[in-house]
Amino acid sequence: MKEINSEIAYMLGALRDATFDVRKSKNYEFKIAQKNRQWLLFMKQLFEKNFDVSGRISKHVNETNILRINNKTFVQNLLRLSEMKIPQENWNTPRIIKSQNNELHLHYLRGFFDAEGGMPKDPKNAKQKYISFSQKNRNSLEFIRKILIRNNFRPTNITFCGGIWEFRITRKHDMIRFADFVGSSHEDKIERLRQLKSGLFSPIWRGSTQEVEAAV
Repeated sequence: MKEINSEIAYMLGALRDATFDVRKSKNYEFKIAQKNRQWLLFMKQLFEKNFDVSGRISKHVNETNILRINNKTFVQNLLRLSEMKIPQENWNTPRIIKSQNNELHLHYLRGFFDAEGGMPKDPKNAKQKYISFSQKNRNSLEFIRKILIRNNFRPTNITFCGGIWEFRITRKHDMIRFADFVGSSHEDKIERLRQLKSGLFSPIWRGSTQEVEAAV
């Protein structure tokens, strides 16, 4: 596959939440676990549409659901496209993504956010409001940050804390614009972005956006 579309770009970003179980000549399985079953159903439909494979969603541990796809050709193709490495700190941005245009980079960013993005637990009422990106592999995070800077966002610098790399979007204008311009395809994050915007527009909010000048 030399070309990818917006849905595959999104999926490659969302794979940051996925794992593969490969035992040659025995088992070729793709797995992705989430509490939100609706998002797994969305992912299942994308895989069916773009790779002509079917999967199944079942209950998993700790109130999560898991999407499984058992198909050798599919798993081999997805591993080739994603260039996934184990452990994940060795997994950089897929080369097929790096070679794409800005529009597809934004779809990859959206998938990455839906897999690894964060916000306060109560975005509307939190005193400190932010959108965060975290990852064990720093290079993959630097690529996400560059996409944002290229599209006129001003993220914080990347820092290392608790065994993981992270940066944040903390400026009010940037958070509102991220919700509108990048957005999400994940039901829970769509709602939390809505709450975040509502809190930022609230006339009684007097909290901090932790504004930090980005080193561009």
